Amino acid sequence: MDSFDLPHQRGPALNQALTDAEYDCLEAILARFPGEEAMDLEAMDGFFAALICGPVTIPPSVYLEEIWGGGEAPFLTSSDFQEFLSLAMRHWNFTTRSLASPDLIFLAQLGLEPGEDIPRANDWARGFMRGVDLSHEAWQEIFEDEEGFALLFPILALAHEDDPDPELRSWETPPDAGLRKHLMISVSVSAQQLYDYFRPHRVRAARVESSRFRTAPKIGRNDPCGCGSGKKYKRCCGSVTIH
Repeated sequence: MDSFDLPHQRGPALNQALTDAEYDCLEAILARFPGEEAMDLEAMDGFFAALICGPVTIPPSVYLEEIWGGGEAPFLTSSDFQEFLSLAMRHWNFTTRSLASPDLIFLAQLGLEPGEDIPRANDWARGFMRGVDLSHEAWQEIFEDEEGFALLFPILALAHEDDPDPELRSWETPPDAGLRKHLMISVSVSAQQLYDYFRPHRVRAARVESSRFRTAPKIGRNDPCGCGSGKKYKRCCGSVTIH
């Protein structure tokens, strides 16, 4: 999956990694989202990793709403939205480079719970699975492939560690510090391996998309969106509503 780009971007280039202060700013913006399903930075990092690793492209009009928990974008002004979008997309592009480049190592953004010394990584794993769920049918292949499913297993284990249904929980008792450290490392390794697993799928999809757009006329705002959602362009990738 390619890096995200925006036309007429002001401020730092979208290929520039976030500073620590900018990550703090992004984290503060995410914390203000009111929806019960809104993501924090750790969950969004896992969510982005799944979308970037996955076999198909999900349009921003779909996955951005997932970040703030659905519905209209919770921003008072367009400048507030642009600030969030710039920070989020720079993180997206950094994540893409980390997963795609043989010279970089992908490391999941994991937070520490108060009073704990080792990240739990549950929010990251749940965010990742929310990304999988956005295109569950396309991911189905890996659930039916024994070797492929093994790549997903550490993420699934952490995602279901505290499942409300006791029968779906990964362990009867929480893992010890040694296993927790192993799982913390495993989610980053799994993301890299899943990116490589689905690379041929993304290449084929990109070729099909490129061929389709070479012969397609320019999309008008009232035409069907090129992402395949079935919506008008102005109601899909051509617009994000500011509340």
